[in-house]
Amino acid sequence: MRSIWGVVVRKRTICHTDFVCPRCGVDRVGNHVEPQRWFVVAGVAVIPLATLPGEVVCETCGHTADVSVLDVPTTAQLAELLEMAVRSSIAVILRSVFDGDRIGAGASHVARSIMAAEGHVCDEAQLIRDMTDLDVNHARASLSRLIAELTPHGKQAFLHRIASIALADGPMNEPQRQVLQEIGVALGMSAPNVNGVITMAELETEAA
Repeated sequence: MRSIWGVVVRKRTICHTDFVCPRCGVDRVGNHVEPQRWFVVAGVAVIPLATLPGEVVCETCGHTADVSVLDVPTTAQLAELLEMAVRSSIAVILRSVFDGDRIGAGASHVARSIMAAEGHVCDEAQLIRDMTDLDVNHARASLSRLIAELTPHGKQAFLHRIASIALADGPMNEPQRQVLQEIGVALGMSAPNVNGVITMAELETEAA
């Protein structure tokens, strides 16, 4: 005789979300669902039991993934993260060349060129606003999120660009060197690697 009671798992959709589907390998729209066990009687769910770990179901291929997949940035999220990391790093290094009135002409030019290369046009007033609004802890966190996203070469290139700002108006001083070392560490680079990038930037500037 078929039992009239038992336990089933039902899934409730919390929201739709963009994510990188592990099966498709590209950005997709998925359903963020919350599975929950229910005690049922005669096919009717009457008592909610344990809530199970959340899942993300791809709307394209149907693949079900753990919610940790949401930690992988989509293309749009990665672009936003890179912009945030670049702007905050520029703001940090510019603080070391700011005399309380103006940013050094060379540093301002290089910083604006770097922003333009990222597709973001800005003027000196925007650079100063970024310095004023800078949250160092937030900047460090944005850099740390890039550890798994940037290749070793990408990290070196990132740090080299920021170092070029510090060198734009003359030799690098110790506070600027310390800032660059902190940026490198936040990116997951080793101390010798960071120092090597700084030295290379200095040699290139001297040779120019």
